[in-house]
Amino acid sequence: MFFNSEKNYTLPISIIIASVLISGSMIFLGFKIGGSNLKTQVKAALNEYIQEQQAAAQKQSANVKEPKIISEDLTDDDAVEGSEDAKVTIVEFSDFQCPYCAKFYTGAYQDILKDYINTGKVKLIFRDLPLGFHPGAIPAALAAECARDQGGDEAYFKMHDKLFADQKTIFADTSKIVLDKTLKDAANQLGLDSSAFASCYDSKKYQNEIEKDKNDAAKVGITGTPAFVINGKYISGARPYSTFKAAIDEALEATK
Repeated sequence: MFFNSEKNYTLPISIIIASVLISGSMIFLGFKIGGSNLKTQVKAALNEYIQEQQAAAQKQSANVKEPKIISEDLTDDDAVEGSEDAKVTIVEFSDFQCPYCAKFYTGAYQDILKDYINTGKVKLIFRDLPLGFHPGAIPAALAAECARDQGGDEAYFKMHDKLFADQKTIFADTSKIVLDKTLKDAANQLGLDSSAFASCYDSKKYQNEIEKDKNDAAKVGITGTPAFVINGKYISGARPYSTFKAAIDEALEATK
């Protein structure tokens, strides 16, 4: 299941509240379950409650319908990895601070890169969808765009790779002063001109580009990350490689 904000706290909060009520309301429990072994019965009641809530959540999830086909052209002018002549296009909406996006990067993406992008079958267009509760997402997106400003798509994806590979270190402190320095240091480590990068980054030169990506995602109902559109077919979340492989192979077959 793909969640808009990466965080679905409804079930955990329900469980915590239930735990407090069950453990704290001894009169209610005595009336409800009775018996001499109260501890055992409390645990049984709590487990039963949790199972009921999980079943309810699964039922609710089953009723949520994700868009399966997106007909709008989402290619835009963002960074492209792979051959321009590739028959299959993956448009990825992502957030550099999102842990699930990093999970995709270290997992399925590496296989897609090896099997499809590097072989000329697929191209990937990376678009920004910085989520509001990730304070480092927009600065990181600006950093990637400023890398591209200097070195084109190749430099963009070098920054892209670094941001995801070193995500925990880079976003360990997202206060403005620290994060700005961290991202400028990253650019320097990639061999970019530090003065030109700092000028681009500090001026927020690509803020409007990032906002356009966000708006385009919202227009087709994409509000969370990571999200993918593969030749029009929508896939949400950091799914296993097999999910992407099936969608890519289907798209390749359709182009024959």
